[in-house]
Amino acid sequence: MANNIIKVNDQHFKLTARGSEMNLKFEDGWWVMYTVNASVRAYNFRGIPIPKFHKTLKDVEDKYKTWAGIAAIAG
Repeated sequence: MANNIIKVNDQHFKLTARGSEMNLKFEDGWWVMYTVNASVRAYNFRGIPIPKFHKTLKDVEDKYKTWAGIAAIAG
């Protein structure tokens, strides 16, 4: 699925899969995942996601199957 990942810049990647819009950003030494899905849209009318923090890109790949290959893309 790595071919669905869009590189915005060296520290920001985007992916849309199964109705979820995901943004992965490198902030203050952490990879931070922001996901807007049906649950977020229903709970919060503005669709403001709660960030999920990951120390490495391997952690991101382990947590999110759709992000498989992000470590190779980010280099």
